[in-house]
Amino acid sequence: MRDVRSILFITLAALGGCAGSFGERYHETVHQAIAAGEAPLVHVDNVAGTVRVEGWRRPVVDVVAIKYGSDEQELRKVEITVRRQTGGVYVATSYAGATNGGGVRYRISVPMSASLHVGNVAGSVEIENVGGDVTVDTQAGAITADLGSVTGNRSIDFNATTGAIRLTIAPQSDASVEASSTVGAFSSDLSQILQSRENLVGVRAAGKIGMGSARIRLTTTTGAIALRAGS
Repeated sequence: MRDVRSILFITLAALGGCAGSFGERYHETVHQAIAAGEAPLVHVDNVAGTVRVEGWRRPVVDVVAIKYGSDEQELRKVEITVRRQTGGVYVATSYAGATNGGGVRYRISVPMSASLHVGNVAGSVEIENVGGDVTVDTQAGAITADLGSVTGNRSIDFNATTGAIRLTIAPQSDASVEASSTVGAFSSDLSQILQSRENLVGVRAAGKIGMGSARIRLTTTTGAIALRAGS
């Protein structure tokens, strides 16, 4: 059975038939799936556009990517790479030519035990139901995640330059938490996490949930941080 199955659909929509903004007049949808085992490491590197990653009960990384641009030429410059690499899968956006326009919205399904490393320059990142280590970096975009029980030697590391961070974990987690915002607030409904002001507009927070075996680090330069206990 083939490990890689690719389906490419191309839809070029004129302005009158497109519900998006002027910068999204033209669209192209790329769908690719790669068999990846039960616990792969998945790298996602995007430049502009949203990234949503969800865990599922299949040993497959399934990528649906919607490319968009203001015209056909701009759309053609947006390139998407999905390939197998040692131990996992690599997904990336790149641009042909000296000028960059357009972007990509990703919806990616990964095995529930996968680990993630997601980088996004301009756009939000959402993650749900992923049980491995998770690292996310954004320059201009919010990070939202629901990661269930964070225990053992798991590592969760979120860093946003301009953007809020919201992390939901199970209340029975065992994790040491560090959080900081240079300009922003911190809130949590976990009583073990204590916060202190940094200068007039910043905040730091730290504490241990349960045995504190796992590691959670949340950092933003400009934006609020929220740590919540899920059901």
